[in-house]
Amino acid sequence: MVEYPRSQVIKVAAGSVIGTTIEWYDFFLYGYIAALVFPKIFFPPGYSQVAATILSLSTYAVGFVARPIGAMIFGHIGDRSGRRTGLLWDLVLMGVASLIIGLLPGYQVLGFGSLVIAALMRVLQGIGVGGEWGGATTWLTEYASQSKWRAFWGSWVQQGVPIGLLWASGMISIMSVNSDFFYSVGWRIPLFLGAIAAVAGIVIRLFLLESPLFERTKSEGKIEKMPSVKAWTRYWKLILLLAFSWAAQNASFYLYGTYAVDYQATLGMPKTLSSFAVTIASVISIFILIGFAILGDKIGRKQAMIIAFSWGLVFSFPYVLLIKQLDFGTTVLAQILMSIASIGSYSVLPAFFAESFPTQVRYSGAGLSYHMAAPFAGGLAPIITEALVGPNPSAYWYWFSTVFAVYFAISLVALMIVRDTKDKVME
Repeated sequence: MVEYPRSQVIKVAAGSVIGTTIEWYDFFLYGYIAALVFPKIFFPPGYSQVAATILSLSTYAVGFVARPIGAMIFGHIGDRSGRRTGLLWDLVLMGVASLIIGLLPGYQVLGFGSLVIAALMRVLQGIGVGGEWGGATTWLTEYASQSKWRAFWGSWVQQGVPIGLLWASGMISIMSVNSDFFYSVGWRIPLFLGAIAAVAGIVIRLFLLESPLFERTKSEGKIEKMPSVKAWTRYWKLILLLAFSWAAQNASFYLYGTYAVDYQATLGMPKTLSSFAVTIASVISIFILIGFAILGDKIGRKQAMIIAFSWGLVFSFPYVLLIKQLDFGTTVLAQILMSIASIGSYSVLPAFFAESFPTQVRYSGAGLSYHMAAPFAGGLAPIITEALVGPNPSAYWYWFSTVFAVYFAISLVALMIVRDTKDKVME
């Protein structure tokens, strides 16, 4: 099989980074706004702060439940009509959802109606993200299928996560400098920006080429009629194993990237400082991601993830003790050290998951493996932690650490079972 020109791989990689950055920016931005804004804007005065936070985070969580649905829908589109087609429509969903959320009035106008609409838009965001990752991963790794650096090239898709988080946390940091402005108008501006960026992402992707492996499969008449169904019925055990193998990354990322901001704010640390600490860690994460991707190409995808998660398990309790000090420098250090476990493991997932499935069901299989973990990991972990920590975050800090540790342990067990794919031929 012919190895495709590096220039074309770079173009597809750039298109993947831009698109996934926009998707994750919108997705993470909702998390910050749900934790910081919804309890104040979408609930009546005097409403329990803990109850409002849990309900707001619950609307955040429905996006995770919708992600496997998005993986099924867009997996079908991508394996039937092409990777690029699926990747265009998921950006449309994200842009529309962000725009509508940004236009929602407060409790005084619609009562709890605004919260309900926000939850519905979160479902659309979840479906959109559910289609993005599997498509971008499949598209890029199929172009780099003959390269010995597939994990490195695949990691470009993952750059959208720290960059998207950096963008989202940075916007929140800037907009929340003035509290009155933030809670009146400032929180809406980043959402409108996300909608505009989605339009730009659609235009960019329109000028990129379809996956060569998909085109070959299509020309040979090997397109599956129901690819998502075929992927699930034939590979369900593998899909579940892969989902559990990365659940720790998904849970830990939302715990240290979003929940920790609200946790420190409850203890008395200014939101601008805790958000800025996440921003700094996101910048460093870009380089951590590259380093672990190269490691994954050298020693294997599974081995790189085991190293990262083992560190996360060891660091689970020290992490919360460090951020409890409410010192900015200590918080930055803690966020960077936790990102080694979370982002380090994340770097090899595109190659690991894409290599695990044949071309006919690769979009569906990779997407389902990735998003099946979302509801019980990233979506559930902050809610479980908030419920366990409750109104006394200082006294019950150890529950925060325990949730980290449990998820790391689950993924390490799954990784002991699943097979590595470093030397597998993509076909």
